[in-house]
Parts: sequence; C-alpha cells; structure tokens
Amino acid sequence: MAEKLELLVEHYQKTYELTYELWLQRNRIFLLLLAVAGVATILTYRPADAYPLLVAWLAKLLGIEDKARVTALQDSFPFTLLHGILLVVVFYLMVNLCHRALYVLRNYAYLGALEREIRESLNLTRDSVGFTRESDFYWSQRPWLLSTVKWVYVVLLGGFLGVFLWGRFSADRTGGNKQLVIVDILVSIPIAFYFFGYAWYTLRLDSGEAIAGRDEG
Repeated sequence: MAEKLELLVEHYQKTYELTYELWLQRNRIFLLLLAVAGVATILTYRPADAYPLLVAWLAKLLGIEDKARVTALQDSFPFTLLHGILLVVVFYLMVNLCHRALYVLRNYAYLGALEREIRESLNLTRDSVGFTRESDFYWSQRPWLLSTVKWVYVVLLGGFLGVFLWGRFSADRTGGNKQLVIVDILVSIPIAFYFFGYAWYTLRLDSGEAIAGRDEG
C-alpha cells in the first residue's frame, strides 16, 4: 500500500512538472502568435509605411549602408512571398497553440483526478486541504476575475486573426491575383478551424463543472 501511494505521489509530481512546462509553452506560443499576426496585419494594411521600415531593418541587419543598395533591396524584395510565409507561420503557431492548450487542460483535469485518488489512499477527511491544489481547493478559491481571462484571450486572438486574414484576402483579391486568393482561402480555413477548436476547448474545459462531469463519467 505504501509503495503504491509513493508511486502515485511521484507520478503526480512528474505530471505537474510536465503540465507546468506545457503551460509555459502555451503562453509563449500565444504571445508569439499575437506578435506574428500583429506584424503581418501591419504589413497588410500599411504596406507603404511598413515595407520601408522592414527593408531598413534588414539592411541594418545585413550591414548594408549604401542608399542605392538599400533602394535596390526594397525594389527586389519578395514581399508577396513574405506574406505567404507569414500566413503559413500563423497556421503553424495556431495548430501548436491548440495542441498545447488542450494538453494543458486535460492534464489539469487528470491532476485533479489523481489528487482524489491520492486522498482516498491517505484516508483524508473532506475538510482537509491536502492534495486539493488543482481540484477542489483551486475551484473553490479561484477569484471571479480569473474566470474572465480565457474570454479575453479568445476574443483578443480571434480579433487579431480575423483582421489579418480578412485584410490578406481583401488585398490579394483587390490586386487581382487569383492564385494568392486561393492560397489565402486554403490556409485561412484550417487556421479558423484550429482557432475555433482552441476557443471551444478553452471555454468549455476550463471549468470545475466540466472536470467534475468527466470524472463522474
């Protein structure tokens, strides 16, 4: 019995450490996705202002100081290709964000179930708080303001993505490039699919009721 309990506690600790690392990864991916979508949006809606700044930054990075070479770089820079790359990067980050977010939510639910199993093995009373950090104690003590964070994340990310994707589609359609419009549609659809998946799981699974329902099932 003692050996079984020791294995459970050790497994619980390792799962918590893994979940925390995934939580950090999810947050980094979220911020990176916002940054990439923000830069792509600026390049889409204000190209006349953004392109020279981008070229100037690249010239400085490459050590190009001659104005004629800087001008030549701006004239020959494949901005269309850059937009396509940014679109694919947004898709890649969106898929990874959805994966990490779902994994984190499922792991926290799993930690809550492990805590109840450990408490049963220790014969702890209902009033004790030992091994309730990610389950009963968390949900009973979580401030109301924290429950709104998930909505802020979903609305913020959805707004950035919506503005960017619509701007990209509108710009390519106005430019008359049918091939780029097709690419925009083909990449935007899975981006939207994974975003709605991220939003659905984030809003649905981040609740004490959802976790209790899964445990009862």
